[in-house]
Amino acid sequence: MTSTHHRGWSGLRIGDMLGDQAAGNHDRELFCFEDHRVTYGTFHAWVEDVAADLVAHGVRPGDRVMVQLPNCLEALVLQMAAFRIGAINTPVVPIYREHEVRQIISDCLPAAIAVGEAWSDRDPAAEIDALLDDLGHMPKVRYLVGAHRDGWSRPPAMVPAEQGSADRRSADLPEPRDPEEPALLLYTSGTTSAPKGVLLTSRALIAHLRNFQTALRAGPDSVILVATPLSHLGGFIAGVVFPAFLGARSVVMPAWRPDEAVDVIERERATIAMGATVFLSDLVQRYEAGAAPHHRLSLYACAGATIPPSAITRAEAVGVEAMRCYGMTETAGVCAAAPKDAPLYRRAEWDGRVLPDMRIEAVDHDRQPLPAGEEGELRIHGPQLLTAYTDPGLTAAQIDDEGWFYPGDVGIVDDEGWVRMTGRIKDIINRGGEKFSTLDIEAALSSHPDVDAVAVTAIPDDRLGEGVGAWLVLRAGAQWNGPRTFIEHLEEVHLARQKIPTYWEIVDHLPSTASGKIRKQELHVSPEGVRITR
Repeated sequence: MTSTHHRGWSGLRIGDMLGDQAAGNHDRELFCFEDHRVTYGTFHAWVEDVAADLVAHGVRPGDRVMVQLPNCLEALVLQMAAFRIGAINTPVVPIYREHEVRQIISDCLPAAIAVGEAWSDRDPAAEIDALLDDLGHMPKVRYLVGAHRDGWSRPPAMVPAEQGSADRRSADLPEPRDPEEPALLLYTSGTTSAPKGVLLTSRALIAHLRNFQTALRAGPDSVILVATPLSHLGGFIAGVVFPAFLGARSVVMPAWRPDEAVDVIERERATIAMGATVFLSDLVQRYEAGAAPHHRLSLYACAGATIPPSAITRAEAVGVEAMRCYGMTETAGVCAAAPKDAPLYRRAEWDGRVLPDMRIEAVDHDRQPLPAGEEGELRIHGPQLLTAYTDPGLTAAQIDDEGWFYPGDVGIVDDEGWVRMTGRIKDIINRGGEKFSTLDIEAALSSHPDVDAVAVTAIPDDRLGEGVGAWLVLRAGAQWNGPRTFIEHLEEVHLARQKIPTYWEIVDHLPSTASGKIRKQELHVSPEGVRITR
């Protein structure tokens, strides 16, 4: 079998990678999803079909292809097809509703949009149609997966590789983007209310894959368990990009179901998984109860949310090596992880050692490097970094003239290159790996007529790491009858449900500085608050 990363990796284009692997691993399984087992050859032929359909609809190199799908095979093929023709893959997590999607469409002006049929109580196609009409933007093609609707197309269906004509189609397709050109556009929330558009090149993605291989000790024999959203950096990298880079295979679940995951790991002999701590905790609970005595994951990489040391030590006790990692969308994934044979205390109490070719430093208020072991603002440099944000103002604010990226995190870096994040300058909530702007939630709550002032902060959550807490000052004469009124208001403005607070407290005033800035560090969960379960 071949493995693309043995070639000159810095010149590799992400749009070539699948075809390169399919040439040598045509009949090898790339991934399985429920009852579907898909080979490299079959998936490559399908990608070529979908790429040809995008081109036939007028999608060109540099156009944005927005994919907002739940976990399904189409979520993988549409993204890889975008890479193949030099379009910019723009995945959007399905939890985003009109509030967030309006901002994303306005920013990226996609040439193609793909959504699924009715999801939960929503009609995604109707939501998109209404937004497009309101914004006055018409994509070249709209794909609807799983249903028919006027004005929408269905992506080509997957057929066995031997029935296709990928070689003939390939001759008529545009080339993938050059390694130094943006290939991926991701939206992540930060200190601003609008999602931030992050542009990443093939070079950044391949640099991450190369480092990820080292960090996870992965190779062609690895079997990667995937349950995170495929319309998200972590999901589609683990689902198809990383296994294709390795010449390995993945096992993709429609959603996270812990009991089913235990069975899937056993049946498929899965070896590696990565994602939020909640997934690891769910598995460990079942292993502690005696589930799956024969085969368990050999390695789990935690990233994206608060990771208590106990999660790592409990995993160790049931035979799963786990480690904390440090990374973000802007670094194309993790940029610090534990090396092979790292002791338990390092894996449990530190967020990894800086990966090859990457640099992480702690700096003081003047952005001067601090001595090893001293706490300061973290900054990052190296080939995994974003090219830019879609907002030039954000780029100027977070990337300096020397190419250092300042994510707004606080932490320490010791003399061996181990990193520990200790806090954040940015005012965001990290709920099970999804980052939300508190300003966004505050703006939505402030639009309720009974709210005079509001502060939203992260609160501890045993399962998800962080939850959403809201402190409200009510206007004179307003009555507090519990949080239902405000929850209904957030639903009406179509805020993502994961952003809706689960802790509510009414206060007479919010603590503030002399300049009027709210001192959120003084807001704490108390017996006076109301917790709700969702």
